Amino acid sequence: MNLFKENKILVSWGVIAIVLTLYSFNQSKPAGKYLLHKQEESKSQLTFNQNQKDGLEKFFNNLHLNHGFNGVVLIGQKDSVFYSGAFGWSDYEKKEPNMLESSFQLASVSKQFTAVAILQLYEKGLLSLTDTIEKFFPDFPHHGITIHHLLIHRSGLPNYHYFLQNLSLESDTSITCQNVVNEITKKGIPLYASVNRRFQYSNTGYAILAAIVEKVSGIPFDQYLEKNIFIPLQMNNSFVYSGKGDPKKTNTTTGYLYRWREAHDNILDKVLGDKGIYCSAVDLFKWDQGLYKNQVINFDTLQKAFQPMGKPIKSKSNYGYGWRMMEWTTDSTKILYHAGWWHGYRSLLVRVQKDSTTIVVLKNRSQGARITAQQILNILYPVTIQPSDTLSLALDED
Repeated sequence: MNLFKENKILVSWGVIAIVLTLYSFNQSKPAGKYLLHKQEESKSQLTFNQNQKDGLEKFFNNLHLNHGFNGVVLIGQKDSVFYSGAFGWSDYEKKEPNMLESSFQLASVSKQFTAVAILQLYEKGLLSLTDTIEKFFPDFPHHGITIHHLLIHRSGLPNYHYFLQNLSLESDTSITCQNVVNEITKKGIPLYASVNRRFQYSNTGYAILAAIVEKVSGIPFDQYLEKNIFIPLQMNNSFVYSGKGDPKKTNTTTGYLYRWREAHDNILDKVLGDKGIYCSAVDLFKWDQGLYKNQVINFDTLQKAFQPMGKPIKSKSNYGYGWRMMEWTTDSTKILYHAGWWHGYRSLLVRVQKDSTTIVVLKNRSQGARITAQQILNILYPVTIQPSDTLSLALDED
C-alpha cells in the first residue's frame, strides 16, 4: 500500500478513536505558569476511594467486552497506583495478552521526552533556548528560528510527511532526523508562515530538535534518552524505535488497524523526536513521578516546559514545551496532557495538577472503544468537576 495513502486512512479513521474532552480557558485570565507541585518522597494517602475504583473497573470492562477496547490503562496519584488494567491482545495472531509491562508506541507523547532532553542540555550550558537552527546547521536556509520556536510549534516549518513524500517513495532506506534537516536545506522547502506568526503544530520542529540533541551531545538520540532518562528512572520497558529485530522489543505490542490488520513499519519510522518512543504504562508512570521528584531535570527548569506560551482563547488548549495544557473554568485546576497516534497505536498521558493525579491510556488497536478523558475524570471527580464549555480533542491529534 502507498505509505501516504495508508497515513490518510489512519487520519480519516482517527476521529472515531479515543477522544480527550477538557474544559475551556477563561478568556479574561492572562496566560500564567502551570506550576508543579513538589511532592514528598514517601507515599501519600490517596484521595480516591473504592467506589471510584469500582467505577473505573466497570467502565473499562464494559469498553473491552462491548466496544473492543484493546490496550492498557493506569491511573495513579502521587507515588501510588490507584487503578490499572490490561485488556485484549498484545499479539493477536499469537494470542499473547497485553500486560502493564507491554511497550506501546507513544507517537506524539514522545515530544515531552524530546523537550526534556533539550532542557537537560540547557541546564548543562550546552545550548540556549534562543539559539537558532543555523548555529547547529549553518547551511539551514531559514534564519531566526530558535529552539524556543521549535518547542512551541511557532517555527513556520511545514510537516515533513508532505515534503518528504517523493524522497520516501524513492528511497530504499529509512529516513532520519538529519534527512529532514538536509532536505529542507537542499531544496529550500518554504515556510508556511513567518517565524512566530502563529501556532501551527509541526512534527518537523521536534525532528529537528532531536537532530540538535544528537549534534550537541555527540551521540545518537536513542542512546541519549536511554542514558539520561530511561536508565536513571528505571524505565526498563522503554526504548526508541530502531527497526525490526531489536532484541529490546520482546515486550513490545503489535499495532493494529481495522479487523486486526497489522500496521507495518515504514521508512518514516526512524524520524525521531516527534514520535518513536516505545514505553509501558508502568514506565510512563515512572516518568511522571521522575518529573515530580526532579530526578532527571531541576524543578525550576521544568517550569519552562509547563509555561503556556500562547494567548488563552476560549475552548482552546495552550502549549508549552512538549505538553498541551488547559485550565478548568470552575476552579482553575490545571491540566497538562498530550496525545498521539501512529501505526494503529493511540496514546494519552494526562496529569491533574491539583492532586498530582496521572492518567495513562495506551491502545494498540485503532478500531473501537471511543473513550473520553472526561468519562474518566467524571468517575474520579464526580462532584467537583462539572463541564461548562467543553472542548473535544481527538486522542490522535498530533
